[in-house]
Amino acid sequence: MGIEDDVARALAELHAHYLKANEYDEGDPIFYRINYRLADTFALTREQAEQYHAQYHKSRPRQISGGFCDRCNKVVTIIPVIYGIQDSDLERVKVAESEGRLIIGDIGQVRAGNKVAMFGCKECKGGLEKYGTF
Repeated sequence: MGIEDDVARALAELHAHYLKANEYDEGDPIFYRINYRLADTFALTREQAEQYHAQYHKSRPRQISGGFCDRCNKVVTIIPVIYGIQDSDLERVKVAESEGRLIIGDIGQVRAGNKVAMFGCKECKGGLEKYGTF
């Protein structure tokens, strides 16, 4: 058993740890954190860690900004839900919403003290509370 096997096992464990909240969203901060931990654990250069990580993703494609929507019953792109938009930004934000880049949430729900979703489904526009609320 060589370093490649040890690195492969470590990559699987790091992905399980860092993606436990959402296995469909390995954005750049998580991607680079995994590279850093890998380099630190095995005394690799940054470039070597990136090469091992890239090799790992050849058989397990990296997913970014994804989440499982129970309403759509599939993995979808997640988009932010924005609450409390200023009048000066409203037109620009409505354009972004019409382009599917975000969802305008109901500020009344926030004011009422209800938990609201931070992210929503790009397809059905429903809230995805399991990926964060406030």
